[in-house]
Amino acid sequence: MEREIGIDQLVAAMKAVDEAGRLFEESLAVYEARGPKRTGDDFTVAGGSVQTLQGAEEMALGARRFLTELAVLAGFATAGLDERAAGREQAARAGFAAVAGGGSRMARPLLEPTLKGLRLLLDVGLFAPAFKAEVEDVLRAEEATYPAPSARRVPRAVAARTP
Repeated sequence: MEREIGIDQLVAAMKAVDEAGRLFEESLAVYEARGPKRTGDDFTVAGGSVQTLQGAEEMALGARRFLTELAVLAGFATAGLDERAAGREQAARAGFAAVAGGGSRMARPLLEPTLKGLRLLLDVGLFAPAFKAEVEDVLRAEEATYPAPSARRVPRAVAARTP
């Protein structure tokens, strides 16, 4: 089986993801220090303090998990166990969902460390255009989009009894 991704490319991606993760953790620490209360309607407000904290945490943890996946792939490649890496190369190119998911929760403007981390990911040659487009979407977004605003749901049985 011929290797699709070279060791040098994996190492460059690992270094960028590691630094992006560090920067995301830096932003997470700022949000945690603000002491958001995990009560009330803030859970349901896109860009609210709880959603922003969750988004920052999602991005930081996602970067760490993805770094581990890249390390496994690099280990297989270095050991000459390319057949064990089957399917992992495409997953590596796809990036990690925590960027789009976490970024959609976070209040704007994003903190500078988050912006730097996202820009680092854009410079990684390993990533597919679709992942880079997700990163660009997070950078361009003018506001948080998750959770989507919606009317409060009232169970049908309760609604039927209401005059």
